[in-house]
Amino acid sequence: MQYAEIIVGIYTFIMIGVLHFAVVKIERVIGSHIWPWFVVLGLVFGVASLMVPDVLSSSLLGVSGFLFAWSGPELKKQRERVAGTH
Repeated sequence: MQYAEIIVGIYTFIMIGVLHFAVVKIERVIGSHIWPWFVVLGLVFGVASLMVPDVLSSSLLGVSGFLFAWSGPELKKQRERVAGTH
């Protein structure tokens, strides 16, 4: 029985929640100026996913890459959302 798909799904669900919390907290504590580092980290994870032969590891790296790359611009949007509430 293969569990890779359910593992990737659970990992994705958890990482979306973790990165959502991280974006809010990082914007509040550090600021949104580090958003390019999230994109760079996402690209690094994406490239790493292409180099790993194991399907599960490659999938987890790929999901991480997309989620980190998505979180970079979300840091900028979080700044705008916070500025709009004050």
